[in-house]
Amino acid sequence: MAETWELAQKCAGFVMVVSLAALILTSALVVHPVLQGSTLSYRPTVCTTSYSYRLGGSQCHCGKNCRSVSRCLVVMVTHNTSGPTMLVQSEEVMRVSDECSLYYCLRDRGYMDSLVEEFQEEYGQEGQTYPCLYNPEDPQKVLLKRVYDWWSVFHALFWAGLIFVLSCCCCLWVPGGFARGWNIRQQQPTVL
Repeated sequence: MAETWELAQKCAGFVMVVSLAALILTSALVVHPVLQGSTLSYRPTVCTTSYSYRLGGSQCHCGKNCRSVSRCLVVMVTHNTSGPTMLVQSEEVMRVSDECSLYYCLRDRGYMDSLVEEFQEEYGQEGQTYPCLYNPEDPQKVLLKRVYDWWSVFHALFWAGLIFVLSCCCCLWVPGGFARGWNIRQQQPTVL
């Protein structure tokens, strides 16, 4: 029976290590980007495309031993009472380029061209309207979609944290763990 509890404690220890790694990774991949360039204060509005154009590509790195020529599309929109401002596809594009609405650097240039054309057809035609987000403090910053919101942060931290806490409890309190040492100390007779 003791071997079973030792195995359970080892499994819980492994789950604890994996959940701690998941907590660290989600903090780095979800929470940090949200807090770094927070678009959570952006407000919904309706954008109307004024015009769009492509910028010439520049050399970029698309991975290990990979060089390519980037694709850049600029879509200018109006919202509320603002003049034309550049629409940005997402926070990720906002971090990579401040000159492009849509930015790609991939090995397959044909695929990049098709993605840019698809985006231009969907959002870059003059007069098109669609929901978007703008920064009330700087109305010149307009975002098409938010990748991460507060619920993303909550789920990233809550589930990994919950599994970590539960596995810690299992490691500490299964028979044969620290609970066994606690019970042994309590059962020892006291000598007067």
